[in-house]
Amino acid sequence: MKVSIECAHCLLERAIKQVKLATDDSDIQMDVTAAMLKMLGENFDEDSVPSHIGTDRDLLVQKMTGIDPYVDLKRMSNSMALSILPELQSLVEEVSDTKERFRKATLITAAANAIEFDVSGREFSLDELKNIIESVEADLAIDQVDRFFELCSDAKEVLYLMDNAGEIVLDMILIREIRNLGVKVSAVVKGGPVLNDATRIDAEEVGLHDYVDEVIDTGAPAIGVNFEKDSVEFIEIFNNAELIVAKGMGNFESMTEFVPNAPTVHIMRTKCTPVADQVGCERDKNVVMIRYPGEKNLSQ
Repeated sequence: MKVSIECAHCLLERAIKQVKLATDDSDIQMDVTAAMLKMLGENFDEDSVPSHIGTDRDLLVQKMTGIDPYVDLKRMSNSMALSILPELQSLVEEVSDTKERFRKATLITAAANAIEFDVSGREFSLDELKNIIESVEADLAIDQVDRFFELCSDAKEVLYLMDNAGEIVLDMILIREIRNLGVKVSAVVKGGPVLNDATRIDAEEVGLHDYVDEVIDTGAPAIGVNFEKDSVEFIEIFNNAELIVAKGMGNFESMTEFVPNAPTVHIMRTKCTPVADQVGCERDKNVVMIRYPGEKNLSQ
């Protein structure tokens, strides 16, 4: 998908938040903000992709400050998510029907977008977790979970594109259900720090290796799937995938720029109006939607 005018505000606002996280030095903050305005002025146009500009923004902040602004928040997110993992797993395990278990797990991973793991002192009760999952069901604007289950039942391998730190813990619940169908799952994390996206470090912290057949990375610190930055090895794996699960808006923004080679299941919450408009639903709704090979490029 291409940028809209609303993306300009979001991109700059996120940059300012990042530089404040990275440093208290007002001179550096001003220098980074000036450089960011210059970068946006040179690169923000009707053909720009928000996830691509977001990548350039993040790398600029890291280069000028020498710091990954999200490193502490990601660690906190992982810890918070791990603390509620047993209760969430129990919600799935209490369901006996395989298809219903799969649905419950999918709703949980969709709920991950609605939970702020990195809020200090945050604790969840089992009742609250159940309410969150029920609200995900109620706000499910596009519900293709049954077809998702059918695709997994017929597949031999799934390429699972992870999203944020913290959220990857809830993804592990769904991944377990996919593997219970006899499917090999390869989890994909980012090749370096960008936004609060999960990397190999986060995969190690949460024990992702215990839930998947293998963990691979994109070969680059880039939001979503970025053919200009990602490694040749990852792009080959991606292009030859049998079935893809893509978590989050960053993957959606980038992957709607091309027609998928494999059925692609997007699981996300429409947190902004441009993405909601692209999907065709209201803002702040949950989506489990499938794109198929041969479908038109949604950015057109």
